Amino acid sequence: MRTTLDQDQDQDQDQDQDQDQDQGQDQGQDLEQDQSRPAPDRPAPDRPAPDRPAPDRPVPDRAVPSNRPELFAQPLDQTLFRHVIGHFMSGVAVITTHEGGIDHGMTASAVSSLSLDPPMLLICAHTKAPTHAAVKRAGVFAVNVLGEDQEHLAAQFAGPRADKFAGVDCDRGVGNVPVLSAALAALECEVIEDVVGGTHRVFLARVVGARARDGAPLGYFRGKFGRFELAQDSTAYEQLRELVVHRTLPLEGTLDVDDLAARLRTPPSAVYYAMTRLIGEGLVGRDPERGYVLVPLDTRASDEAFDGRLAIELGVAASLPGPLSPAVADRWREIAATAERHVADGRITDLDGYLTAIEEFHDFLIGLAGNPTLHQIYRRLSTPGFMAAALSGSSTPSAHAIDEHHEIINAFAAGDSTEIARLLTLHNQHTKQAQHQGIHNAGGRV
Repeated sequence: MRTTLDQDQDQDQDQDQDQDQDQGQDQGQDLEQDQSRPAPDRPAPDRPAPDRPAPDRPVPDRAVPSNRPELFAQPLDQTLFRHVIGHFMSGVAVITTHEGGIDHGMTASAVSSLSLDPPMLLICAHTKAPTHAAVKRAGVFAVNVLGEDQEHLAAQFAGPRADKFAGVDCDRGVGNVPVLSAALAALECEVIEDVVGGTHRVFLARVVGARARDGAPLGYFRGKFGRFELAQDSTAYEQLRELVVHRTLPLEGTLDVDDLAARLRTPPSAVYYAMTRLIGEGLVGRDPERGYVLVPLDTRASDEAFDGRLAIELGVAASLPGPLSPAVADRWREIAATAERHVADGRITDLDGYLTAIEEFHDFLIGLAGNPTLHQIYRRLSTPGFMAAALSGSSTPSAHAIDEHHEIINAFAAGDSTEIARLLTLHNQHTKQAQHQGIHNAGGRV
């Protein structure tokens, strides 16, 4: 499995993510109340007699056996513990409940499966969190597992708000508990028993309802939100995206999941994952009658991609400390000269070779920044794929491309920032014009 982190959210894994402050709740009230009061319209759950001290009474300290190393008798530094435990990646959920006619919710990562027979799970909530008090009194709650695109919901339910449910569509579950309609998965639960440990209370609950949809979960690792995906899903996405952007798949046909799974030698579930992401990018659509289909690429989509490339290249140029070294400039000139070998008498003799050379030229330019993340963003623009699609029915290259490449290199070698910006902008304009012509020749879309 691979984790890809997207956002820096410096939240405390232990408290900030699951200690909420619901509007109108008095945090000075006694939160350690009897939890046996059932939620409306449901019978009180059977609760086994505890074979331990009652949850509301502190567990007595046990003496450290004399034969243990002295190290175990010393308290662990809290900062060290927080840092180390933060290396354990978890999912992100919103715990919801309904009590006293009010909906309550909080973001939490301390959720775990407990038993299969009967189905049980546990959650941990800070004893000062108002939602903790509501769950304890109601005896029912829902665990709403968030998807990778729902970081905004994690933030919305993590901090104090007048109405945490504002703008959030909910269904109603057991005990009138709100269940987030768009959650990746949801489990409805009734509390069986609970126990206090330090600053938190652990609720042991029986799962009475569950549902899930396709998608990937939101992850939480070392104070940051991110994506959590199977390596095979990521690989299938990259491979399928390559086929889509380069128009290897027929524009007018449908995309059959089983056929693509066989072609990519991957499970159909990985192809469904890839389709979901490609739909989000606007590269694939879902037709009610035909199924998955390619979304045609037009001049607007092409312009956006090449303008994105220009913005990155201008940023790279501005970040460089001065002129390129002669060795770096010479290596770049060698790459630029490669494109010339695939053009004769104003016509492209090897389209694949020509496009590869053009891609290597711009790839080298982005690489001057020495920033792998920037390189990855650039490659996601898929400008070589747009060029391949627009030039697929033509053998005429841009009249300016090759000469402008050498002029750009010379400007970088001289460290002339004004000339670099002018040439990159001009080169982008000419490239977009060539793209427009190719797309027009293909009937307005490719």
